[in-house]
Amino acid sequence: MPDFSSSRVKRRLLVLFTLAVIAWIIWKARGALTPFAVGAVIAYLLAPVVIFFEHLLPFPKRFSSVSAGISVILTYLLVTVVLAVAGFFLVPPLIHQTNEFVDNAPGYVDDAKIELDKLNRYYHESVPQVVRTNLEKNLDAVKAQVSETGKTALKLTFNAVGTVIGFLAGLALLPLWVFYVLKDQRRGIVWFYKLWPDDWQEDVRNIVGIVDKMLATYIRVQLFLGIVIGIVTGIAMWIIGIQQAIVLGLFAGIFEMVPVLGPWIAFIVAAIVTLATDPDRIFLVALAFLGIQQLENTFLVPKLQGDALRINPAIIVMLLAIGGSLWGLVGLIVVVPLTAVLRDVFVYLYHRASDIPPAESVPEELLER
Repeated sequence: MPDFSSSRVKRRLLVLFTLAVIAWIIWKARGALTPFAVGAVIAYLLAPVVIFFEHLLPFPKRFSSVSAGISVILTYLLVTVVLAVAGFFLVPPLIHQTNEFVDNAPGYVDDAKIELDKLNRYYHESVPQVVRTNLEKNLDAVKAQVSETGKTALKLTFNAVGTVIGFLAGLALLPLWVFYVLKDQRRGIVWFYKLWPDDWQEDVRNIVGIVDKMLATYIRVQLFLGIVIGIVTGIAMWIIGIQQAIVLGLFAGIFEMVPVLGPWIAFIVAAIVTLATDPDRIFLVALAFLGIQQLENTFLVPKLQGDALRINPAIIVMLLAIGGSLWGLVGLIVVVPLTAVLRDVFVYLYHRASDIPPAESVPEELLER
């Protein structure tokens, strides 16, 4: 049994207790901290750019704080220029199409219902009764499961509406917060590691490294997929001649962040717009989305997301159902990368519990990256 009177055990218990209290506070205030979670992702993505500028600046090490501040400012300027150039070409048509989409949304839904009724009548007139019965039995079971998961996810998501004031307040402070996070990231990392007992620090560094590699890979892969799918979808809708092609491309890029279900949601939105405005082109839209998904699933996802997560698609579907039931829309987004991180941390801790040295306990798949 551990000697609870020893100073080493007391320090370790103090660290664990402090971490538990911090985790509890973060959980209780999670609604107000949502903007800072977004800011953490932004800072995570911009950190390599800041480090790049730090290496370019001719400041000695004793002026590292000045160098870090200037590097963050240069990064902000670079991002501002990129957004301004992109906004000059995209924002005016995007605003126009978005306003048009919002104004016409109720009419889109009504017109889509009319077209769906026509398709439903055609289905009942053309498909034999026996085939319809078997098909509808299977669809009812799937629909019930999806409906239940969707209701739970939406309920949990809309329960967060009460935190909107705290969210907006945090959003206003976000640029300043990200600035200080980027500026003091090196000192913050050193301070964090010094909090731990000496004989824990190597393990903590390895676990943080595991989390860092998994999250960095996943976030960058998802952003890349979102940009590619958004651009390709927008171009495809424009070629077909669908209204609000830019908005539909934007929807496709955003919903690409939701694994598996996201592309289906984007297709439903595009299908509603198409059925309401030009129903004769619905099959072209369906073929375009099918082709885009084949491109994604055949070439992009297996190489990029598959390498990043190493999780079977069937397990991903189950995880999405669990995440949606527990945490709503946020659960759908975070459950897959969270599972991948917990898996690799578990493997590391299991090896350490088996008296394997820290350097040899890191999963081999991460060492190969």
